Amino acid sequence: MASRFWPAQPGRIFVGRLATGTDLVVEIQAFCEAESIQAAWVSLVGAVTRATFGYYEQAEHRYIEMTSEFHHEISGFIGNISMKEGKPFLHAHATFAEHEGGTLGGHLLPGCTVFVAEVNIREMTGVDLTRTPDELTGLALW
Repeated sequence: MASRFWPAQPGRIFVGRLATGTDLVVEIQAFCEAESIQAAWVSLVGAVTRATFGYYEQAEHRYIEMTSEFHHEISGFIGNISMKEGKPFLHAHATFAEHEGGTLGGHLLPGCTVFVAEVNIREMTGVDLTRTPDELTGLALW
């Protein structure tokens, strides 16, 4: 498949804080659904008491899911919102720092428990970003 790009315009901007003990992915998706956000860029700083993430095994077209029960700082986070199966879907990658300075991370999955999270959601308008199955990669892509 050839590379593709679509024009988009900036929409609303939201900043907020997620409640301690909530699921990071679930909370962001629920907020976007409540605000009818269908496309957005998402950034975040904070910490988790439990990290859940995945590594996509390209040859097998499946995620290897990993969980860390330690407290981690979120040292990197970038993501987007698009539509999947009629609902806002958060696609994000995160890096988690350990207390001794090591890092781990990958594709963010539900199951990350928030200690503190300050979120920035920048809506995009005028663009339809809907995820559909892609046979070549095995992923749901725009």
